[in-house]
Amino acid sequence: MGSLVIGIGPGLGLALVRRFAQEGGPVAFVGRRAEAVSGFEMQLRGEGLDVMGLVADASRPDTMDAAFALLQARHGEPEALVYNAAIIEPARFVTPSGLTEMRYGDAPGWRSHGAPADFDYLVETFKSNVAGALHAARLVSPAMIARQKGTILLTGGVLAFDPWLEWGVTALGKAALRSLGRSLFQELEPHGVQVSTIAIHGTMAKDSPYDHGLVADAYWRVHMRPRGEWDPDFHFKAEEPAA
Repeated sequence: MGSLVIGIGPGLGLALVRRFAQEGGPVAFVGRRAEAVSGFEMQLRGEGLDVMGLVADASRPDTMDAAFALLQARHGEPEALVYNAAIIEPARFVTPSGLTEMRYGDAPGWRSHGAPADFDYLVETFKSNVAGALHAARLVSPAMIARQKGTILLTGGVLAFDPWLEWGVTALGKAALRSLGRSLFQELEPHGVQVSTIAIHGTMAKDSPYDHGLVADAYWRVHMRPRGEWDPDFHFKAEEPAA
């Protein structure tokens, strides 16, 4: 089959499914809420795209196993995996921020966790932000290795390199995800499988240099790179205006 996108929402997730499906191959996508998954599926099929919505939670391997079994039965093994699932919720580690929402520029705001991250919260976020990506890679990689072809793309961010105040927990997850991606690259590149973490160096917002559609197009271009251009890191930065 075509591709599997884990993590659907009205922003980047939707743009990724649309972009990969526009190339003609079927795309399956995974979301946690049945109503939202059904709505996105209807919207994209209304655009003439071949998509399949699956309800599962990336932080719960049992639900992902069941969803992947349905995917295999209908479309076979995916040629590309995009892991876009994450808990994005501003949180500090030891002091309360006192904020209910974080905003940057004209981008939509994020609801703040408010309280400092404790042990349990950190573990729960790690399940979605990192461990779920490993489980997904383990699901798709055997078939990719067997055919000596495939792509695994992970949604990273600039926070992996430079954490911002209020975003400590997210930054920790993105740094760990990048490390996972680099390890997977070393394991899978010899088998003809590309692994790359996409570091987005800006806040995504509609009709901006970081428009979701522009970012999704970069994912597709990374997927299509010839083997000689593979790299475990890809940095999406808005183009500088001409002088």
